[in-house]
Amino acid sequence: MTRRQARRHAFSLIFQFPFFDGAVTETLAEAKRFYYENLDELPRGKNGEYIDRVVWGVFERQPYIDGVIENFLREWEIDRINKVDLAILRLAIFEMLCESDVSHATAANEAVELAKEFGTDDSPGFVNGVLSNVIQAVPKGE
Repeated sequence: MTRRQARRHAFSLIFQFPFFDGAVTETLAEAKRFYYENLDELPRGKNGEYIDRVVWGVFERQPYIDGVIENFLREWEIDRINKVDLAILRLAIFEMLCESDVSHATAANEAVELAKEFGTDDSPGFVNGVLSNVIQAVPKGE
């Protein structure tokens, strides 16, 4: 499994969180069961660890990450963001802020690719715009 494929799996799990009730552990376990139900096996190795680290990281830091997103919305409320775009932004911002081996440019480019694949026609431009502003304001490592 490539990092891009692992990121896609992480996005899918992050997207599912609002649809599951319960405690953090049960939510992640239920989302994983639902998501991987039709796959032969869970991703293993380095990229499997990446998926767990990123999904847990986004879940644990969601209020902070959402605050970052809100800081860069222009005349827009976070509740109005398309849920696919919101999951993509949460993933990318987590990578920018917490994953030392992922550059800001890589996180943003991968997010735009996810937006092209899963979002609306407006998603790539919206995601790119928000993340470009984040990149300008937040140096790597903060």
